[in-house]
Amino acid sequence: MNHDDDATPAWLRPAREELARRQPAAEQDAAVLARLVALQRTQRPRGAPASRDAPGWLRGLAWSGGALGATAALLLCAMLLLDPPGGGSGGQARAATPAGSGFIPLVPEGELRDTLAAGRSAAVWLQPAELPRERLALLGLPFDAARADEPVRAELMLNPSGRVLAVRILN
Repeated sequence: MNHDDDATPAWLRPAREELARRQPAAEQDAAVLARLVALQRTQRPRGAPASRDAPGWLRGLAWSGGALGATAALLLCAMLLLDPPGGGSGGQARAATPAGSGFIPLVPEGELRDTLAAGRSAAVWLQPAELPRERLALLGLPFDAARADEPVRAELMLNPSGRVLAVRILN
């Protein structure tokens, strides 16, 4: 093997010289680089959102739609806080049952209060019962869908005509 000053083997020198002839000059490299930079400045970056190119009315429509959705969610939350599901007419009917009795009223406040105030003349009956567990959700109580097939033990408060006034969950 014969080595020159640049330590290139003799059998590679012809390939090296041909490669040097095929490579562009430094001026050509600089011109291509300048063209690429100018092209990148005029085009939108790959990750940039397309909404910058959207007309102003379309952006306004998107903002108003988002504001409308947020307002609807806020109103729904306010309604749930004011009158929770299963609460009938809010917390007023719950106040008609004796404090600490655990009964959840199912009728308007006036009817329940009148029945309880009648005392012995209009007896109130307690009837043991088993309810489907899905009824807990209708009363506004926590409901576990994994145990939906299991019944729930409860007591029903009935007026003399047999109408259910309130329910107490025993499980």
